Amino acid sequence: MTKDEIITQRLTAYDEAFDFYMDRGRMPDAVPSNDLLGGFMQQAISENPQLDSQDPLWKEIMKEEILKFIEAMLKLFEPAEKQYQKEKSLIRVFSLGKIEKKRELWPKVYGTIKQQYKPEEVNIDGYVQQFKESAPESVFGPLIRDWDAACDNQLKEYEASCIERNKSYWEQNIRECGYNDYKERKKILRMYYSFPQMVEIVNMIGREKPKREDEKDETFRRYIPLLPSPPTPAVEIEEVTNGNDLQHLLPIETTILADHQTESLFYYKYAMSQLQLFANKPKLESVMKVEHAKKKEPRMEKGPIIVSIDTSGSMYGRPLELATCLLRQLLFMAKKQKRNCFLISFSVRAKSIDLAKPGAWKKLESFLSDRYTGGTDGNEMLKGGIRMLKTQMYAMADMLIISDFMFEPPEEHVRKLMEEEHQKGTRFYGLQIGRYSHDYDTILDKVWRIEN
Repeated sequence: MTKDEIITQRLTAYDEAFDFYMDRGRMPDAVPSNDLLGGFMQQAISENPQLDSQDPLWKEIMKEEILKFIEAMLKLFEPAEKQYQKEKSLIRVFSLGKIEKKRELWPKVYGTIKQQYKPEEVNIDGYVQQFKESAPESVFGPLIRDWDAACDNQLKEYEASCIERNKSYWEQNIRECGYNDYKERKKILRMYYSFPQMVEIVNMIGREKPKREDEKDETFRRYIPLLPSPPTPAVEIEEVTNGNDLQHLLPIETTILADHQTESLFYYKYAMSQLQLFANKPKLESVMKVEHAKKKEPRMEKGPIIVSIDTSGSMYGRPLELATCLLRQLLFMAKKQKRNCFLISFSVRAKSIDLAKPGAWKKLESFLSDRYTGGTDGNEMLKGGIRMLKTQMYAMADMLIISDFMFEPPEEHVRKLMEEEHQKGTRFYGLQIGRYSHDYDTILDKVWRIEN
């Protein structure tokens, strides 16, 4: 794994640990009791008991700020941890090596300990003196134990000092910026909840509602009888049946009638319509009938999301403010529920950011602030989304376009690509801000509107 992937993996563990601690009042087993960053998290939560009673939004802001601090510390720790792993490897090789290997490594071992540790941590010169007085095997054991423990302590002390030096700055930042973040988030929420269309979109686009079902076109074939086949000539015997039609008796039945001893059996079979007869009944011919029907099928819940936001000149002002409000709410939901999210910003050209990649969320603010002016190329935007739909990570994702739709409908080959993805399970949605065009009503599965 790369350095960024390792940090992302560790951040995910602390993210889950925060929720676990808020629910159960203790850290999960995955975070050891001596974990310094876990201890910082516990202290930050315990020093803010109002998190349990105040607006839940405070808890989310606190969680984000704690994770930002932990991420900064993990990056600060990285060089020291790299050196620590290198030294631990040397300790293992030295410990497991035979006496010849130990002699070979001794100059490096001596130099490392002499340079990095005080005598009270590892008294390397004292051990050298013991080598003169005792067998080497009896000295190596205590030396290696002291060195190994000192290596662990040195890393912990360094990391603890990093946390302590930066904690006061973090606390000050929380006091100064936390309330501003809260007010900004509240503003977005008020705008969001004032438009039922946005609430419905968030519930649908991320497949947030449980047991969601969509209608799916299904074609099926069945064989049904339509017309009897034409009657065959009487000379052609197609089958033997039962009845009392005396004109079509089998010879065996006339034999029964001719014999006095069995004559009564003949009349009985006649009365019960059980005489065996020749029959030329027409066959039922069947044909294949093709029928189309709508079938309810459950869809994958909490799937990936692709969001395209129009940043062209026609969206400037209030439309872009509304679009950004919905976008932030969708992204907040995606991050909270750990859903893969791909964001496309488009106008004269499209650019994108894959928020599932490590470190991508840190680049989000810069991405959103980079806007264009001029016309809009919807085809490029759609093709960018379709390319992601063909990847394993975003297969069958739902795609939302936030725009005023003041651009041409997609070209024919783009429509065919959209239909191919639609057949796989993707749904294409749109939020139109304004009332300029209805061209996409028949192209997308559903279009919501907010009149500006």
